[in-house]
Amino acid sequence: MRLLLIASGIGFMSVIAAAPAGAADGHTTVVQDENGTSVITQSGDPAQAEVKIEKEPGRTTVYRRSGGNTAIVTQGTGNAQDMLDWLRKHQGH
Repeated sequence: MRLLLIASGIGFMSVIAAAPAGAADGHTTVVQDENGTSVITQSGDPAQAEVKIEKEPGRTTVYRRSGGNTAIVTQGTGNAQDMLDWLRKHQGH
């Protein structure tokens, strides 16, 4: 069930990436690398948002926490098994 929710979240993030509203007001984090573009938009005080970007060979992960909400987006060139292994490694973090 968790994998389904994560997959749904990835699809939802793809929809948001098509129209990054709020990019000029600090509510949006945009990261572009060789694998594509990730966009995270959250409400709350932009001055209080925590953003962390981790680069690994073939993968970029973006963490954004604003208020009580956390969004994690990862994008990479690996195969599906690599992504499942990464999700299992980070489950519960």
